[in-house]
Amino acid sequence: MEYRKMNKLNISPSLLGFGAMRLKTKANGDIDYELGDKLIDKAYKNGVNYFDTAATYTDGLNEKFLGQSLKRYPRESYYLATKLSLFRIKEREEIFSFFERQLEQLGVEYVDFYLIHAMNKNIFQKVKDWGIIDILRRWQKEGKIKYIGFSFHDDYKTFKEILDYYHWDFCQIQLNYMDTNFQQGIQGYYDALEKEIPVIIMEPLKGGKLANFNKKVSQLLVDYNPNVSTASWGFRYLFGLEGIKVILSGMNDMEQLEDNLKTFKNPKPLNQEEQELIKTVESKLNEIFEVDCTQCRYCMPCPTGVDIPENFEIFNDYAMYQAVHNTKWNINLLKKRDALYDACIECGVCLSLCPQNIDIPNELKRMKETLGFIK
Repeated sequence: MEYRKMNKLNISPSLLGFGAMRLKTKANGDIDYELGDKLIDKAYKNGVNYFDTAATYTDGLNEKFLGQSLKRYPRESYYLATKLSLFRIKEREEIFSFFERQLEQLGVEYVDFYLIHAMNKNIFQKVKDWGIIDILRRWQKEGKIKYIGFSFHDDYKTFKEILDYYHWDFCQIQLNYMDTNFQQGIQGYYDALEKEIPVIIMEPLKGGKLANFNKKVSQLLVDYNPNVSTASWGFRYLFGLEGIKVILSGMNDMEQLEDNLKTFKNPKPLNQEEQELIKTVESKLNEIFEVDCTQCRYCMPCPTGVDIPENFEIFNDYAMYQAVHNTKWNINLLKKRDALYDACIECGVCLSLCPQNIDIPNELKRMKETLGFIK
C-alpha cells in the first residue's frame, strides 16, 4: 500500500480509502454485518487506514456499523472520516445534537476528517449564515475533530469561492477520466494543488460505471492489457496526480476489494501511450447515445408531467455505461416524481417544440421497450 503524506498535516493516509457508502444490505434493509466486517478486516490488514462514512448513508445505519467494525483495531491506527450533512439540518441549533449523535453512533471520542457534506451554493450560504467554520474550529480545539474539510457537488465557480473562503485542511472532489469538465473538474484539482490543500477523490470510477461499461469500447482496454481489470484503469488515471492523497472506493464485495488491493499494491500511473488510449475511450464513450437530446428543455413542461430531458439522459447514460443498478436508481427517482416515460400519452404537444426534431413520443416508447427489464 502506498501512503501519501499530507505535508501541512504531517500525516500519511493510505492512497486507497474505504468508502462505506455502498455496503450491501439484507432484505430487511440492515447492513450485512458479516460481509461488511470481512471487507473492513481485509482492507485494514492490507494497509488501508482511511475509512469514510456519513450519517445519511445506508438510511442512517452506516456510521454505527463502521464504528463497531473498527472497534477491533487501535483507534490511533486508522483515520475516520464523516460529514456534517447540513442539507438534513433545518435550524442552526440542531448541528450540535447532530454531531454528538455521530460521535455516539461511531463510538469514538473524535473524528479525524470532518467534512461539510456535499457543498454547493445553498449549503455554502448556510455555512456563512450560521458561522459553521467557527463551530468546527471550536470542536477542533476541543479535540473532537482533527481536520476540517468539505466534499463538493456544484460548478467550478462555486468551488473556487469555497476554496478561497477558508484555509481548509483538505477537500474531497469527484474526479475521473470522464468527469474532467464536470463540477469543479480537473481545474479545481489544480486550484487545490496550488493552495497546497490535500485532495481526496470520490467517484474515481463514476459510481462503478468505469468498472464495467459499453463492451465495444471497454474491449480497447482489454485488448491492450487482458491481465488487468477495466476498473484499474480508472484508478491509474488518478495515480499520476500528486495532490491526490486518498482515492475512495465503495468496495462492497470481496472481488472488488481484492482487485483494488492488487491495483494499489504497486500504483503505477498511466504511461503516455496508456493516457492516449484513455482519451480514445473517453471520446468513444461520449459518441454513444440513444437520443440526440441537448437538454435545452424547450419541450417542457409536459402536460402529463414526463421529464423528457431527464428520461433521455438516463437512456443515453445506459447506452454509454450499461450500468443497470445506477439506471434503476435514476428510473425510480423519476417514478417517484411521476415523471417517467410511461406517463406519456402521446399527445404530441412536445413535437413542435423540439429544435432537434426528435420524435419524442416514439423515443420514449423505445426507451420503455429497451429498459423495461429494469424493475
